[in-house]
Amino acid sequence: MQPLRMSPVSWSADFAPRRIKDLKMIDVEPEPLSPSGMAFEKAALSYDLEATNLMVSRWLRERIWKRLSQLFNPGQRVLEIGCGTGEDAVWLAQHGIQVLASDASPAMLEQAQEKAHKAGVADLITFQQLDLTDALMWNLPEHTFDGAYSNFGALNCIGDWRSLGLELERIIRPGGNLGFGLMGRLCAWEIVWSLLHLDMGKAGRRWSGKSLANIHHVRFPVYYPTPKRFGRQLGGAFTRQFLMGVGVFLPPSELYVAVGSRPRLSRWLHLLEKLGSTLPGLRVIGDHYWIEFKRI
Repeated sequence: MQPLRMSPVSWSADFAPRRIKDLKMIDVEPEPLSPSGMAFEKAALSYDLEATNLMVSRWLRERIWKRLSQLFNPGQRVLEIGCGTGEDAVWLAQHGIQVLASDASPAMLEQAQEKAHKAGVADLITFQQLDLTDALMWNLPEHTFDGAYSNFGALNCIGDWRSLGLELERIIRPGGNLGFGLMGRLCAWEIVWSLLHLDMGKAGRRWSGKSLANIHHVRFPVYYPTPKRFGRQLGGAFTRQFLMGVGVFLPPSELYVAVGSRPRLSRWLHLLEKLGSTLPGLRVIGDHYWIEFKRI
């Protein structure tokens, strides 16, 4: 496999004397892929068509963008963990935020880089392959970033978040904001839909905190932390600031097309999502939850 070409970031002068070369990384040999990385490597070419560009998916992502706009400001530098095809990184760059977009999959990074070039924001985004299972070996410069985020379940691909917390503590500046979207243990849509179809196994697959996913015929473990457990493992350097549900009233990804094909129902569910996803009790029964922290 050819080395992945990484696009340099136009870091401003006040970034010096930190190790700018570490972030440009023009040529990097791809790391060996974990099972989850291999699954998304195979999914990269069709991912936007099958997920990102669907109406329900876009509505949910807009909810996250609204939160990201509260967390980060133009001119700041942030780390994205699990960038996929680059949808969030491009959106942030279009709002003047510099992003180091990372993913385990070289194919996903190539899709993201192409998207950044087409959007005219390649000078604000750099791309780097980072393995979530080995966060302590990322070797990023200390206190480099004003914040970090991860969207739509990338962090569910690991079952222990303590190493990630230690690395984020090292590289995030005090006062920095962090936002993470994870799949939780209770998804009301999944439970009800599965029970209606007499699929008892799927209805309760998350309850133990672990299940097996199958994407493009690659099976890999998926972990479902509660917000409390995730925050505890992230570590004492971070204080929780905000929690909301994502996909409380709007459905999980396997039902995007079915629900999206019913415009009136979709609009009502979208409205309910806006009104109810931050309410206590409801915010932990969505397909995902969005949780925010501040680096102290």
